[in-house]
Amino acid sequence: MCGIAGIWGEGDIRAMTECLAHRGPDDHGYHEDGALKLGVRRLNVIDLVTGHQPIRNEDGTIWIVHNGEIFNYRELRKELEPKHRFYTKTDTEVIVHAYEEWGRDCLARFIGMFAFAVWDGRELFIARDRLGEKPLYYCRHGRRFLFASEIKALLREVPAEPVIDEEYLVFETPLLGNTMFRDIRSLEPGCCMVVRDGEPAVSRYWEIEPFDGPRRREADYVEELRWLIGDSVRLRLRSDVPLGVFLSGGLDSSLIACLARPEKVFSCRFPLGDRYDEFSYAAMVARAIGAEHLVIEPTAEDFRRDFPRVLYHLDHPIATPSSIAEFALARLAKPHVKVVLGGQGADEIFGGYVRYLLMLEEARLAEAPILRSYLPLARHFWSERMFRDPCERYFDLVRRGDDPSGRILGLFRGIFERQRSLIDRMGYTDLKLTFPSLITMNDKAVAAVGLENRTPFLDHRIVEFAFRLPPEMKVRGFTTKHILREAARGIVPDAVIEREDKKGLVVPLNRWFDGELGEWCRELADSLARRGVAVPRGGGGRGEFDRSRYAAISLELWLRTFFGGAPPPGAGEGARPPRE
Repeated sequence: MCGIAGIWGEGDIRAMTECLAHRGPDDHGYHEDGALKLGVRRLNVIDLVTGHQPIRNEDGTIWIVHNGEIFNYRELRKELEPKHRFYTKTDTEVIVHAYEEWGRDCLARFIGMFAFAVWDGRELFIARDRLGEKPLYYCRHGRRFLFASEIKALLREVPAEPVIDEEYLVFETPLLGNTMFRDIRSLEPGCCMVVRDGEPAVSRYWEIEPFDGPRRREADYVEELRWLIGDSVRLRLRSDVPLGVFLSGGLDSSLIACLARPEKVFSCRFPLGDRYDEFSYAAMVARAIGAEHLVIEPTAEDFRRDFPRVLYHLDHPIATPSSIAEFALARLAKPHVKVVLGGQGADEIFGGYVRYLLMLEEARLAEAPILRSYLPLARHFWSERMFRDPCERYFDLVRRGDDPSGRILGLFRGIFERQRSLIDRMGYTDLKLTFPSLITMNDKAVAAVGLENRTPFLDHRIVEFAFRLPPEMKVRGFTTKHILREAARGIVPDAVIEREDKKGLVVPLNRWFDGELGEWCRELADSLARRGVAVPRGGGGRGEFDRSRYAAISLELWLRTFFGGAPPPGAGEGARPPRE
């Protein structure tokens, strides 16, 4: 984990880089070449002695700043050593020589999570990993081009102007590279750019292609997946510092823990009954692998105290209240390890969400011969919207606010229809629209305290495998992640594999807002209302999953943190961290 920054043109690269010190508390470095300036804050994980960045090639004509890890760097180094001289033992130097050897095509050879910028004296080559595990933001400001690992670093050089548009109002998150700051964009996952004379040109180098056969035996799929996950974990255990696992008690993190077998695992719990607390399963896995189990229990007061700082590190609100748990886990792990593994991504690629079951069951009912002639009667009994366009049905299921213009639905449809089966369409759409903010939240939670996170299920080989599966390998009847359960047999305790009551990490926000945080919540919501800012109101009937109050306080605290309380569309003075 590191923080990187760059400027093509005038500007204070040191101020931008120091704004990222929490991401890389161990070291810092700079390289300047005419109008181009690079900066990096480094977290020492691989090669603790000679890994100082920026790193160069043999003759100093190519320089790099890098955030992340290339997990297969040892194998690539052996391939490159006959033609190139290495002066460090880092994975970062492997990128330099791979770029020398293969140009942009080097990206296809990397197994990893990364955001890096390579300067060859003429042009800047910037790339982000396939699934967006490491963040990278950029902007054009006047005649300058700037990039950084976090938006707050860019705000040291460019004015902050908020954008609260229909994307946020529908999905509670900006989409497809947009951000909530005017003219600042996120480089999308699987994309790279070439910058010449300060002008960026973005292109895509990786995509999840639709697949329609041929099919194999189930046993063959299970065997291949078991090997892929094992190899992914093996590569992600490469480290010169201690590692741990974030363990929830669900199948995904349990499988990672059972394969990695770390000395320490970390869990977050809300001991408020079975609706919130799955600690018994996490404890079972910890005992099975003989790991020390450390636990944190955030309270309502912790949320009230810590959430402004959480929003500062996130840069803008995102569509999940679980961020408070992720940040709490990071603080818990900080004194014990420097790298943590987690189970993010498995739900999207293997069909783990209950909403997928709802959509698939509706589709099965619509296709049942006995109902085929009676769909109008069924709509009258259940809902007039049932059994209609599956894209619109899924859009209605996942959206949080209204889309009166239909623009967001049109964008949604363009993504949804790129895949063939319904389960792949839903998972792919989630990966494109809502998952980017979730995985960025995971990154920024650990980065806030100087840790690195690694997510084995986001190995691109596993993702590509998942989208080549027959649909019934993902969801079978009312069983989610069927193939992942089969691959986990003999590795994870049966009680975890067979459980069907997994709910995800449910933070008791509405319980707090109805109780001890009621007055605080109302004050923030009223303040936002006085600004004339509306929040999504799609929570009717969602019960514990109604996030409208959470969205309101998130927006208000974000405006106070980054804009000094000024309402949109006025510009602020840049990011200022909340007081401790």
